[in-house]
Amino acid sequence: MRKMGSLERYLRLSKLAQSAYARGRLERALHLFVAAEKEARGSGDQELIDRAFCNRCVVLLELDRLDGAVGELKTVLMRSRDPFTAWMAAYYTAQVYEAEGNMARALAYARRASDLARECGQPQALRASANQHGALALRDSQFKEAAERFRAALEHEAAGEIDRIAVALIRDNLGYCLMCTSQIEEGLALCTDAAATLESIGARQYLAEVYQDVCFGALQHGEADLARTVGEKALALAAEYEHPTVEKNTLMLLADAAMEAGDDESTDEYLGRLSAHYPDFRGMKAFLQAFNVREVINLKA
Repeated sequence: MRKMGSLERYLRLSKLAQSAYARGRLERALHLFVAAEKEARGSGDQELIDRAFCNRCVVLLELDRLDGAVGELKTVLMRSRDPFTAWMAAYYTAQVYEAEGNMARALAYARRASDLARECGQPQALRASANQHGALALRDSQFKEAAERFRAALEHEAAGEIDRIAVALIRDNLGYCLMCTSQIEEGLALCTDAAATLESIGARQYLAEVYQDVCFGALQHGEADLARTVGEKALALAAEYEHPTVEKNTLMLLADAAMEAGDDESTDEYLGRLSAHYPDFRGMKAFLQAFNVREVINLKA
C-alpha cells in the first residue's frame, strides 16, 4: 500500500507543480516538485525518481539555479533506460554548460539530446532539441550542422501549434547560417521574411538582431544602401532594448561598408561609436582594413 500511496501522491503533486509553473509561480512549483520527488523516492522506482528530479530541473533552470544539479543530471543520463528522461538530463546538462560559456561541452550534450529526442519521438523533445542544437552549433560556427537542425526545428514547429515569433526567429537563424555558407540570396530572403513577420505582429524587441542579420546579408549581396538603412534601424532598436552585442556588431558592419565605399566621414563616425565597446579602439581601423570582418566574425557567437 505504501508504494501505491507514494505513486498517487507523486502524480498529484506533479500535476499541481506543473500548474503552478504554467502560471509563473516558480517558487511554488519548485516546492511542489521537491515534494513530488520525495514521494517518488518513497515508491522505490528509480526511473520515477529520475523523472521527478528532471522535472525539478525545469524550474531550477528558470530560477537560474541549475548549475548545482549538473552532476546528478549526468548520472541520470548514464543510468536511465527511459529515452525521455535521458533526453531531459542531456538537454538540461547542455543548458548548464551553455550558461557557463563552455560551448564545446554544451554542444556535445545538445547532440546527445537530439539523438535521444529522435529515439523517444516526443514532439516536445524534438522541437526543443532541434532549436537548442541549432543555436549551439551556430554559436560554435558549425553553420552546416546548425542549418540542418534549424530546418528540422521548422518542420517540428509546422507539425504543431504555430508560434509565429518562434518560427520567425528560427528562419532568421537559418538564413544567417545559409549566408555564412555562401547561400546569400536564400539566406537573405529568409532573414528579410523573418523581419517582415516580426514587424507585422509588433514584436519590436526581437527586431534588432534580425535587422543586424539583414544588414550583414545585404552587404554580402552588394546592396550597400539597404545595408545602411537596415543597419541604422538595428542600431536604434539595439539602443532601445539594450542589446550591446547587436550594437557593436552592426557598427562594425557599417564601418566596414563605409570603408569599402571610401566614405571616410561615415567610417570615422561609426568607429567613434564603436570605441565605447573596445578599449583598444586605436587598432580597430587597421583591423577592418586588413580583414573582411564579415568573414572572420560570427555575429551569433
